[in-house]
Amino acid sequence: MLAQELISTVVPVLHPMDTGAKALRLMNEFHLTQLPMVVDNKYLGLVEEDRVMDWEDPDMLLGTLNGNTFKPAVTEGAHFYEALKLFYDQKLSALPVVNRENDYLGMITKDNLLAILAQYNGVKEPGGLLVLEVEPRDYSLSEIARIAESNEVTILSVNTITNPNTARLEVLLKTNRQELQGLVATFERFNYTIKYMFSEELEEDLLKKNYDLLMNYISM
Repeated sequence: MLAQELISTVVPVLHPMDTGAKALRLMNEFHLTQLPMVVDNKYLGLVEEDRVMDWEDPDMLLGTLNGNTFKPAVTEGAHFYEALKLFYDQKLSALPVVNRENDYLGMITKDNLLAILAQYNGVKEPGGLLVLEVEPRDYSLSEIARIAESNEVTILSVNTITNPNTARLEVLLKTNRQELQGLVATFERFNYTIKYMFSEELEEDLLKKNYDLLMNYISM
């Protein structure tokens, strides 16, 4: 998905003749810590809440922010992963989208980005989670997929991260199945280390067992 598809047009823009007090009010209203300053539809930079709050006079005009060089942005055709990287690196609450002429097109908010990440990771789909731990040299997505298919399990998404303490890869698998014991047994047979397993079905079974124990205790 491209940046232009994540644009929110409801986020207001600021102008040099706006006051710091107005900027803070709008940031509070829209639950953001940065808002774009725009003149003649050209993007000038992000106004930051922390910087404005340091002003002695909140009625100062934003145009007095001379030399404001904080100007993160993505172009309309950028992949949303590029936006994600900027959000992380720059600690943003919103990110302007511009075209090649630096015309301001709108903002990507953190909520918009989180929603699309959830879709890509299959968060809304029912199914269990499995976290494998492997040596980087042993990581093979094709083998992992083959093992899952042999157990009639579909992998909806795959995410990897290197554990800084062990230098091993943690491989997070979102599956379409809630019962994963058979898949776990197969992975272990292939010498995979199972670090975590999260199954909605197992959690429901645990709740039922606890409920049954409570009912038996009450009836004693």
